[in-house]
Amino acid sequence: MFFQKGNAQTTEKALFEEAFVHGYPIEISWDKTTLLVFPTAVESADRGTKHILAQKDKKASNILKLKAGMREFTASNLNVITADGQLYHFKVSYCEDPSELTIDMGKQLAREKEMALFKDLSLNPDQVNAYAQKIAPLKPFLRKKERDYHMKLHLQGVYIVEDILFFQFGLSNTSRIDYRIDQLRYTVKDRKLAKRTAERQEEKMPLLNWFESGEGVSGQHSNTLVVAFEQFTIADKKEFVVQILEKSGDRHLTLRIKGKDILKARPWLNTNIKR
Repeated sequence: MFFQKGNAQTTEKALFEEAFVHGYPIEISWDKTTLLVFPTAVESADRGTKHILAQKDKKASNILKLKAGMREFTASNLNVITADGQLYHFKVSYCEDPSELTIDMGKQLAREKEMALFKDLSLNPDQVNAYAQKIAPLKPFLRKKERDYHMKLHLQGVYIVEDILFFQFGLSNTSRIDYRIDQLRYTVKDRKLAKRTAERQEEKMPLLNWFESGEGVSGQHSNTLVVAFEQFTIADKKEFVVQILEKSGDRHLTLRIKGKDILKARPWLNTNIKR
């Protein structure tokens, strides 16, 4: 087989904007220490220049200390990899008197996640929080309950505000032992499965978990939980499953909510909330 030699030009591939990791701007000084606090331990820190001095804290492995090795050095970069595999890219510049000396990257990531969740929604986080506080004391109109271990989880109401669903739950503890919450899980699952059929489930990410009296339930007390989600519905063959797992205990609660219960959502608008 013969191949004819052609004059085809090599096409150079271009990087898309989404491929670029944009750096966080930070400032460091000659005689002041800047602290970067990460959610997990620092594994490595690669400096673009020797004039960026970086050192892990001896007692707290998730804290990286930064200082300038020379005044007015040319801006450079710093790449940090943490134990969970997360890459953090920073643009580092010199400042004689930095405005911020302690930066919590865990809080930064939480805020970024929150902003991503609310990106295309009509309400912002402050508005959702305000609505949750107003919805919590409303009179119940639903009676979906789960009782176990002297605990009761009760779906009291579902409300719709523009494109946000608010679920109002009551929690009651008739024992004398405080109920401390470890995890809250929300999933949509198939209600009935044929034999040898793999279970299909979809995790629902809440926009907000708001407790009226602090997270958990004290012994012989009650509490109200309002959970906000981007608007959704489910088919008759599926169910919305709410799970509350006890910290250092086995009093786990599971409440299964049908699609018809979600469709009972009532519109609610409080004109006192700024929009």
